[in-house]
Amino acid sequence: MHIRRAHLAIAPLVLLAACSSGEAGPGPLPDDATVSYAFHDASVPPQYHRSETLTVTKGEAHLVIDSYGDVLADRTVATPAAVWEQLGAGLDAVAALSPESLDTGCTGGTGASISVESGEQSIVDLRVDYCGDANGAMEAPIASWIGPARNLFPATEVLAPEGP
Repeated sequence: MHIRRAHLAIAPLVLLAACSSGEAGPGPLPDDATVSYAFHDASVPPQYHRSETLTVTKGEAHLVIDSYGDVLADRTVATPAAVWEQLGAGLDAVAALSPESLDTGCTGGTGASISVESGEQSIVDLRVDYCGDANGAMEAPIASWIGPARNLFPATEVLAPEGP
């Protein structure tokens, strides 16, 4: 099983455990907030490269999958209230993540970026580069947090299958 799919499969379980810990969350996201998540795939031949950009507002979720700028899938669905609430409930945990900076770069690494904005206010602005063992511990919490929104869409392999 591909590592991203594995993390998304456990996302509801991790989120449920976090919500039942008794810790208070930040409450709901502001109604005008925009959540943006991007997965930046490794530099591999185009038939295998799949990067994703997921933008979520209270009203809709929009997913674009591309391969080096060529759009392979572009879907929009309504955002269920429960998904919006889950994103708000896990926001403090995501905002508290502190990824290691990779000053030397990383050939073949992947990465993720998260931004949450409300009006002119930046609530979260996070960039995580995964390279070797660097920042591997960040992958599961991020996948758990964005998982409910990403799971509104079919898997990457379904929307944008690898091809020659």
